[in-house]
Amino acid sequence: MKSIEFSQENYQNKENMSTRRVTVESDGALEAIVRESGREGGAVICHPHPLYGGSMHNNVVEAIEEGFVQSGFSTLRFNFRGVGDSEGSYDEGNGEVRDVIAACTFVRSLLGDKGRLVLAGYSFGAWVASRAAGRIKGLKDLFLVAYPFSRYEPAEIRAFTGRLYFVGGSLDDVSPLERLVPLYQEVEADKWIKVLPSSHFFPGAEPEIRDFVHQMFGSASKATRDSNSRS
Repeated sequence: MKSIEFSQENYQNKENMSTRRVTVESDGALEAIVRESGREGGAVICHPHPLYGGSMHNNVVEAIEEGFVQSGFSTLRFNFRGVGDSEGSYDEGNGEVRDVIAACTFVRSLLGDKGRLVLAGYSFGAWVASRAAGRIKGLKDLFLVAYPFSRYEPAEIRAFTGRLYFVGGSLDDVSPLERLVPLYQEVEADKWIKVLPSSHFFPGAEPEIRDFVHQMFGSASKATRDSNSRS
């Protein structure tokens, strides 16, 4: 695994966070953007379908990222194989699972062994994230936006034993509430859900997604959950 920094694109924001472009080594080189704020926690964010214009430069992906940044997490968003400058080609979700695992390994290298890792995904990215989750050691948090029930069965979500966070749109025909709500009620894991009055693309709903992430992963929320887990 290697990290390539492009100094002309590095900067320090007012929260003293470093943002840089990096290369993550999967089966080939994947382009990614890291925003580092410390070693307490890190989030890997997976983008929507590569064949339909999905990339790490997506409104929902960036809203998720911003929510984690506001919560004090380091973040990594990346392009799946064959997207943008990432090497390779679309692999129907199979190679993309390996891409997710490589991205999580990269973030683990930034955090060390004790940092909290969260895996997040939107649409196709939610499906691939759920498939990869069981292969990522120590992963306890899976954040899924608009899981595409119309195309993929959620067997891996049912099997996940960590904490689950769902975001759905009441007008979404790709991730219909008729599928999301029964799944939410069925799973036995610790779970939270946010339903927004939106379509699959969440136009204008980005601040609400960002705020839900912060509500779930900000320091006050984390302290409350940790206290509950010890009681």
